[in-house]
Amino acid sequence: MYSKVQGRPWTGVGLMRRRSRLTHIACVFACLAIIVALHQLLLLAYTYNDYILALLPKPHLPQQIRSGRGHERGGTTVGDAGDEGRNGVPRILCLIITSPPYHVTRARHVAATWSPHCTRAVFLTTLEDPTLPEVLLTSGAATYDQLWEKVTKGFLWAYKVLGEFDWVVKADDDSFVFVENLRAAVKVLDPDSPLAAGVHLATWETGETYLNGGASYVLSRGAVRVLVERGIQDGKCQRELELGTLEDVNMAACLRLLGVKFLDSRDSEGRQRFHIYPPQELVDPRSEADLRHLWLRRVSVYPYKFGYGELSDEVISFHYVDAETMYLIYYLVYLVNPHADPPHRARSPLKPLPAQAT
Repeated sequence: MYSKVQGRPWTGVGLMRRRSRLTHIACVFACLAIIVALHQLLLLAYTYNDYILALLPKPHLPQQIRSGRGHERGGTTVGDAGDEGRNGVPRILCLIITSPPYHVTRARHVAATWSPHCTRAVFLTTLEDPTLPEVLLTSGAATYDQLWEKVTKGFLWAYKVLGEFDWVVKADDDSFVFVENLRAAVKVLDPDSPLAAGVHLATWETGETYLNGGASYVLSRGAVRVLVERGIQDGKCQRELELGTLEDVNMAACLRLLGVKFLDSRDSEGRQRFHIYPPQELVDPRSEADLRHLWLRRVSVYPYKFGYGELSDEVISFHYVDAETMYLIYYLVYLVNPHADPPHRARSPLKPLPAQAT
């Protein structure tokens, strides 16, 4: 091969040098192109960063505690906490079942919404958490299969302070309990009688009635006393019953053995007040034919109906309530609802706009 400039052949070394220079030039241009492309990508990312962040997985919902109207201890029915126990206002102890994996996603939001309306709310778990107002450590009962042990530990503790309360509610960390409606429902009852209330279901195996634990259930002071003294401490339930891993079935069998009376928890029109599902599922009458809910037709002792017209005005609990729905229910019921506002607090009046400067 000959050089067109000098008229002599290219040497191997010359060809190598020429190719090396061309390679370097190509690398420089490639680097410049990459830099320009990265620059454009960074500009796009800066311009549309909100949209990019919106595509990322959401972090856990933070605990949101709102001071002011509706969030005082004892709620809107009781007003001053000192009214509890006087003038026939029932004192409610809430035992809320949780575990460390659900502190962030569930329990903290219960603590920020409905639990302050209890006379006292205690979270049963195996790990301390500063975001939970009061914790009862249930060591040795950490798994779902040990739920019966965890709940009995809670009632053993409640027995020690039983003189301070009239009724004890067992609720889950994804339940929403309207404590004021519960107070109204039990107000005329004698708390020293052995009584229990909740939604009545029948076991698949024997057809015996139990109070579904997810929908929450409530025991009178008298029921707690006989449960602890005869059922747990004396060991009557352990000796005479074949207890399994289902806490609510165990509890019902034990209470029945001890002579505790189960109350009809429906309202005067026969509508359920303790609910297994959240309100957005219950409000839709089509949910009754949903495959997930067909089991209720067989096991519900009383007709379990879906639909807006079937929801009780005196509802006491919902279950499977996620954190967002928990805040929404609390906001609508306790903050927006004008009838829940104490009469001594005036709502903010509408005001004219300030005059614009001329």
